[in-house]
Amino acid sequence: MPENEGPSIEEVEAAAMRFLGRRDYGREELARKLRKRDFPDQLIEEVLNSYEEAGYLDDARFAAVQGAILARKCWGPRQISYKLRSRGIDEATVERALDEIGEDESWTERARERLQSRFGDPRQLDEKELGRAYRHLTYRGYSPPLVRRLLFDD
Repeated sequence: MPENEGPSIEEVEAAAMRFLGRRDYGREELARKLRKRDFPDQLIEEVLNSYEEAGYLDDARFAAVQGAILARKCWGPRQISYKLRSRGIDEATVERALDEIGEDESWTERARERLQSRFGDPRQLDEKELGRAYRHLTYRGYSPPLVRRLLFDD
């Protein structure tokens, strides 16, 4: 390649395919990875558009899969939303993914499962442990009213 020429579209495609070969990406996250490689924005957009048309890139699929993985690890809806948005997924797509995840199993059951596995029966916890459990579950992305209900009302 002559020195005055920039990268070719084939090089951008090859880099994108290497990234997608390792794991699924959302469009914006993949674009960021390619920009770090100093590929021109025009070529990146062209490749990403063709990959979306071919079905290699799909933000809705990515959000649903990654959201389900995080939910299985007992992360709550707030934290899942944050993690997906930080990867460039738009709010509407995140909400649809959270709705799909919530249909399978309730967020209350997931939070209860995490509480039981990490702290045991909340009725057996002292005040200090209840505080730790509360902070832990809210950090994991569960709403404070839900956490209070699990810790103090059940």
